[in-house]
Amino acid sequence: MRVTEDPELSGWLSRSEAAAFCERIGSPCERPDLQTLRRLLRAYLGRIPFQNVNMLARYGRAPAVAEILEDMRRGAGGPCNVMNPFLAALLARMGYDVALSSGSMAQPDCHIALSVRLEGRTYWLDAGNGHPYLEPVAFGDQTPRFHAGLTFRLATRGSGVFAVEHLFADTDTWKTSYTLTLEPRPLRFFAAMIEQHHTEPEFGPFLSGLRLVRFPDGALTAIRDDVLLTGRASLKKVQLNDRRALFGAIAQHFGDVDLPIGEALRALERAGRPLFDPAPSSPGTPP
Repeated sequence: MRVTEDPELSGWLSRSEAAAFCERIGSPCERPDLQTLRRLLRAYLGRIPFQNVNMLARYGRAPAVAEILEDMRRGAGGPCNVMNPFLAALLARMGYDVALSSGSMAQPDCHIALSVRLEGRTYWLDAGNGHPYLEPVAFGDQTPRFHAGLTFRLATRGSGVFAVEHLFADTDTWKTSYTLTLEPRPLRFFAAMIEQHHTEPEFGPFLSGLRLVRFPDGALTAIRDDVLLTGRASLKKVQLNDRRALFGAIAQHFGDVDLPIGEALRALERAGRPLFDPAPSSPGTPP
Protein backbone atom coordinates (compact mmCIF):
# COMPACT_ATOMS: atom_id res chain seq x y z
CA MET A 1 0.00 0.00 0.00
CA ARG A 2 1.37 3.41 -1.01
CA VAL A 3 1.14 6.24 1.51
CA THR A 4 -1.46 8.08 -0.55
CA GLU A 5 -3.72 5.00 -0.25
CA ASP A 6 -3.17 4.51 3.49
CA PRO A 7 -6.17 5.87 5.44
CA GLU A 8 -4.13 6.05 8.66
CA LEU A 9 -1.28 8.08 7.16
CA SER A 10 -2.39 9.97 4.05
CA GLY A 11 -4.19 12.68 6.03
CA TRP A 12 -1.38 13.54 8.44
CA LEU A 13 -0.39 16.75 6.61
CA SER A 14 -2.05 19.27 4.35
CA ARG A 15 -0.12 20.82 1.49
CA SER A 16 0.32 24.06 3.46
CA GLU A 17 1.52 22.16 6.54
CA ALA A 18 4.04 20.24 4.43
CA ALA A 19 5.31 23.48 2.89
CA ALA A 20 5.61 25.11 6.33
CA PHE A 21 7.62 22.17 7.68
CA CYS A 22 9.97 22.22 4.69
CA GLU A 23 10.54 25.95 5.23
CA ARG A 24 11.23 25.27 8.91
CA ILE A 25 14.07 22.87 8.15
CA GLY A 26 15.46 25.06 5.36
CA SER A 27 14.52 22.85 2.42
CA PRO A 28 11.60 24.50 0.58
CA CYS A 29 9.16 22.27 -1.26
CA GLU A 30 9.99 22.06 -4.94
CA ARG A 31 9.09 19.62 -7.67
CA PRO A 32 9.43 15.95 -6.62
CA ASP A 33 12.78 15.04 -8.15
CA LEU A 34 15.92 13.31 -6.92
CA GLN A 35 17.86 16.50 -6.28
CA THR A 36 15.10 17.90 -4.07
CA LEU A 37 14.76 14.58 -2.25
CA ARG A 38 18.47 14.53 -1.47
CA ARG A 39 18.38 18.07 -0.08
CA LEU A 40 15.27 17.36 1.96
CA LEU A 41 16.64 14.16 3.52
CA ARG A 42 19.89 15.86 4.49
CA ALA A 43 18.03 18.81 6.01
CA TYR A 44 15.61 16.52 7.84
CA LEU A 45 18.42 14.51 9.44
CA GLY A 46 20.38 17.70 10.12
CA ARG A 47 17.64 19.54 11.97
CA ILE A 48 15.26 16.96 13.45
CA PRO A 49 16.74 14.68 16.13
CA PHE A 50 16.31 10.95 16.28
CA GLN A 51 15.58 10.67 20.00
CA ASN A 52 13.78 8.62 22.64
CA VAL A 53 13.35 11.40 25.23
CA ASN A 54 9.62 11.80 24.63
CA MET A 55 9.30 8.04 24.50
CA LEU A 56 10.78 7.79 28.00
CA ALA A 57 8.67 10.69 29.28
CA ARG A 58 5.57 8.85 28.02
CA TYR A 59 6.90 5.61 29.48
CA GLY A 60 4.54 2.71 28.93
CA ARG A 61 2.40 4.07 26.11
CA ALA A 62 2.76 4.79 22.40
CA PRO A 63 2.10 8.36 21.24
CA ALA A 64 -1.18 9.32 19.61
CA VAL A 65 -1.07 10.72 16.09
CA ALA A 66 -1.79 14.22 17.44
CA GLU A 67 1.27 13.94 19.72
CA ILE A 68 3.47 12.77 16.84
CA LEU A 69 2.36 15.68 14.67
CA GLU A 70 2.89 18.19 17.48
CA ASP A 71 6.36 16.77 18.22
CA MET A 72 7.35 17.07 14.57
CA ARG A 73 5.84 20.53 14.02
CA ARG A 74 8.05 21.89 16.79
CA GLY A 75 11.10 19.98 15.53
CA ALA A 76 11.36 17.57 18.45
CA GLY A 77 11.73 14.38 16.40
CA GLY A 78 11.47 10.89 17.85
CA PRO A 79 12.24 7.22 17.10
CA CYS A 80 11.58 5.37 13.84
CA ASN A 81 7.80 5.19 14.28
CA VAL A 82 7.76 9.00 14.42
CA MET A 83 10.55 10.05 12.07
CA ASN A 84 9.85 7.75 9.12
CA PRO A 85 6.03 7.81 8.94
CA PHE A 86 6.09 11.61 9.22
CA LEU A 87 8.71 11.81 6.47
CA ALA A 88 6.59 9.47 4.34
CA ALA A 89 3.50 11.65 4.85
CA LEU A 90 5.56 14.74 4.02
CA LEU A 91 6.96 13.24 0.83
CA ALA A 92 3.56 11.96 -0.30
CA ARG A 93 2.06 15.43 0.16
CA MET A 94 4.93 16.86 -1.91
CA GLY A 95 4.08 14.50 -4.76
CA TYR A 96 6.51 11.63 -4.23
CA ASP A 97 5.44 8.00 -4.69
CA VAL A 98 6.43 6.68 -1.26
CA ALA A 99 5.68 3.61 0.85
CA LEU A 100 6.60 2.23 4.25
CA SER A 101 8.89 -0.82 4.27
CA SER A 102 9.41 -3.32 7.05
CA GLY A 103 12.86 -3.90 8.51
CA SER A 104 14.01 -6.73 10.77
CA MET A 105 16.73 -6.37 13.39
CA ALA A 106 16.86 -8.38 16.61
CA GLN A 107 13.11 -8.87 16.15
CA PRO A 108 11.26 -9.46 12.87
CA ASP A 109 9.42 -6.46 11.45
CA CYS A 110 10.66 -4.21 14.25
CA HIS A 111 11.73 -1.23 12.16
CA ILE A 112 10.10 1.14 9.67
CA ALA A 113 12.04 2.28 6.60
CA LEU A 114 10.87 3.96 3.39
CA SER A 115 10.94 3.32 -0.34
CA VAL A 116 10.40 5.99 -3.00
CA ARG A 117 9.70 5.33 -6.67
CA LEU A 118 11.26 8.13 -8.66
CA GLU A 119 12.51 8.66 -12.20
CA GLY A 120 12.24 4.98 -13.09
CA ARG A 121 14.04 3.64 -10.00
CA THR A 122 13.11 2.76 -6.43
CA TYR A 123 15.14 4.27 -3.58
CA TRP A 124 15.66 3.33 0.06
CA LEU A 125 15.45 6.07 2.71
CA ASP A 126 15.75 5.79 6.47
CA ALA A 127 15.62 8.82 8.76
CA GLY A 128 14.74 6.78 11.84
CA ASN A 129 17.72 4.62 12.79
CA GLY A 130 20.09 7.14 14.34
CA HIS A 131 22.69 6.60 11.60
CA PRO A 132 23.94 8.97 8.87
CA TYR A 133 21.93 7.57 6.00
CA LEU A 134 22.17 11.00 4.42
CA GLU A 135 21.23 10.15 0.85
CA PRO A 136 18.64 8.06 -0.96
CA VAL A 137 20.12 4.81 -2.28
CA ALA A 138 18.66 2.98 -5.26
CA PHE A 139 17.77 -0.64 -4.61
CA GLY A 140 20.34 -2.70 -6.50
CA ASP A 141 23.10 -0.10 -6.01
CA GLN A 142 25.55 -1.76 -3.61
CA THR A 143 28.16 1.02 -3.69
CA PRO A 144 29.47 1.83 -0.18
CA ARG A 145 28.69 5.30 1.17
CA PHE A 146 30.57 7.17 3.89
CA HIS A 147 29.01 9.84 6.07
CA ALA A 148 29.78 11.09 9.59
CA GLY A 149 32.17 8.29 10.53
CA LEU A 150 30.09 5.43 9.08
CA THR A 151 30.59 3.41 5.92
CA PHE A 152 27.41 1.61 4.87
CA ARG A 153 25.84 -0.05 1.85
CA LEU A 154 22.51 -1.44 0.72
CA ALA A 155 23.30 -5.04 -0.17
CA THR A 156 21.10 -7.30 -2.28
CA ARG A 157 20.37 -10.57 -0.51
CA GLY A 158 17.92 -12.16 -2.96
CA SER A 159 14.73 -11.52 -4.82
CA GLY A 160 13.18 -8.50 -3.11
CA VAL A 161 15.34 -8.84 0.03
CA PHE A 162 17.99 -6.31 0.96
CA ALA A 163 20.32 -5.63 3.89
CA VAL A 164 21.65 -2.38 5.30
CA GLU A 165 25.23 -3.23 6.21
CA HIS A 166 27.85 -1.28 8.18
CA LEU A 167 31.60 -1.62 7.70
CA PHE A 168 33.65 -2.22 10.84
CA ALA A 169 37.03 -0.87 9.79
CA ASP A 170 39.03 -2.48 12.61
CA THR A 171 38.17 -5.96 11.30
CA ASP A 172 37.33 -4.98 7.70
CA THR A 173 34.02 -6.82 7.97
CA TRP A 174 30.48 -5.89 6.99
CA LYS A 175 27.77 -6.45 9.58
CA THR A 176 24.04 -6.31 9.01
CA SER A 177 22.17 -3.49 10.72
CA TYR A 178 18.82 -4.76 9.40
CA THR A 179 17.18 -6.52 6.50
CA LEU A 180 14.15 -5.27 4.60
CA THR A 181 11.87 -6.05 1.70
CA LEU A 182 10.27 -3.86 -0.95
CA GLU A 183 6.73 -4.93 -0.12
CA PRO A 184 4.75 -1.76 0.74
CA ARG A 185 3.22 -1.87 4.22
CA PRO A 186 0.38 0.18 5.69
CA LEU A 187 1.01 1.96 8.97
CA ARG A 188 -1.33 -0.47 10.78
CA PHE A 189 1.10 -3.30 9.91
CA PHE A 190 3.48 -1.84 12.52
CA ALA A 191 0.92 -1.25 15.29
CA ALA A 192 1.95 -4.22 17.44
CA MET A 193 5.65 -3.47 17.02
CA ILE A 194 5.18 0.17 17.98
CA GLU A 195 3.24 -0.84 21.08
CA GLN A 196 5.97 -3.32 22.07
CA HIS A 197 8.72 -0.73 21.66
CA HIS A 198 6.83 1.59 24.01
CA THR A 199 5.73 -0.94 26.62
CA GLU A 200 8.31 -3.78 26.72
CA PRO A 201 11.75 -2.69 27.96
CA GLU A 202 13.46 -5.76 26.53
CA PHE A 203 11.94 -5.44 23.04
CA GLY A 204 14.43 -2.76 21.97
CA PRO A 205 16.98 -0.35 23.44
CA PHE A 206 14.75 2.69 23.82
CA LEU A 207 13.31 2.16 27.30
CA SER A 208 16.70 1.38 28.83
CA GLY A 209 18.91 4.27 27.79
CA LEU A 210 19.09 7.76 26.30
CA ARG A 211 19.43 8.61 22.59
CA LEU A 212 19.75 12.02 20.93
CA VAL A 213 21.18 12.04 17.40
CA ARG A 214 21.24 14.37 14.43
CA PHE A 215 23.56 15.39 11.62
CA PRO A 216 23.89 19.18 11.24
CA ASP A 217 25.62 19.98 7.96
CA GLY A 218 26.25 16.24 7.56
CA ALA A 219 28.33 15.83 10.74
CA LEU A 220 27.38 13.64 13.69
CA THR A 221 26.16 15.06 16.97
CA ALA A 222 24.99 12.28 19.29
CA ILE A 223 24.36 11.62 22.95
CA ARG A 224 24.13 7.93 23.67
CA ASP A 225 23.57 7.38 27.37
CA ASP A 226 26.55 9.09 29.04
CA VAL A 227 28.69 9.60 25.93
CA LEU A 228 28.84 12.57 23.55
CA LEU A 229 29.95 11.80 19.99
CA THR A 230 30.77 14.51 17.45
CA GLY A 231 32.57 14.63 14.14
CA ARG A 232 32.52 14.17 10.40
CA ALA A 233 35.36 12.06 8.96
CA SER A 234 36.49 10.91 12.39
CA LEU A 235 34.54 10.97 15.63
CA LYS A 236 35.40 12.53 18.98
CA LYS A 237 34.11 10.77 22.08
CA VAL A 238 33.55 12.61 25.38
CA GLN A 239 32.50 10.84 28.57
CA LEU A 240 29.69 12.62 30.43
CA ASN A 241 30.38 11.76 34.04
CA ASP A 242 27.34 13.26 35.75
CA ARG A 243 24.00 14.97 35.20
CA ARG A 244 25.59 18.40 35.00
CA ALA A 245 27.86 17.30 32.15
CA LEU A 246 24.91 15.67 30.39
CA PHE A 247 22.69 18.75 30.67
CA GLY A 248 25.56 20.93 29.50
CA ALA A 249 26.09 18.79 26.40
CA ILE A 250 22.36 18.82 25.64
CA ALA A 251 22.20 22.60 26.04
CA GLN A 252 25.18 23.05 23.73
CA HIS A 253 24.15 20.67 20.97
CA PHE A 254 20.37 20.32 21.27
CA GLY A 255 19.44 23.52 23.08
CA ASP A 256 17.11 24.61 20.27
CA VAL A 257 14.83 21.61 20.90
CA ASP A 258 12.42 21.63 23.84
CA LEU A 259 12.62 18.12 25.29
CA PRO A 260 11.59 16.73 28.71
CA ILE A 261 15.07 15.54 29.64
CA GLY A 262 14.42 15.54 33.39
CA GLU A 263 11.28 13.43 32.97
CA ALA A 264 13.17 10.99 30.76
CA LEU A 265 15.95 10.56 33.32
CA ARG A 266 13.43 10.03 36.11
CA ALA A 267 11.70 7.38 34.00
CA LEU A 268 15.01 5.55 33.61
CA GLU A 269 15.57 5.76 37.36
CA ARG A 270 12.09 4.37 38.10
CA ALA A 271 12.79 1.53 35.69
CA GLY A 272 16.00 0.69 37.56
CA ARG A 273 18.24 1.88 34.71
CA PRO A 274 19.70 5.22 35.91
CA LEU A 275 22.43 6.81 33.81
CA PHE A 276 24.23 8.13 36.90
CA ASP A 277 24.43 7.28 40.55
CA PRO A 278 21.90 9.32 42.53
CA ALA A 279 23.33 12.32 44.30
CA PRO A 280 21.83 14.79 46.79
CA SER A 281 20.24 17.84 45.17
CA SER A 282 21.98 21.14 45.59
CA PRO A 283 21.36 24.67 44.28
CA GLY A 284 21.87 24.73 40.51
CA THR A 285 21.60 20.99 40.12
CA PRO A 286 19.67 20.12 36.92
CA PRO A 287 16.23 18.66 37.73
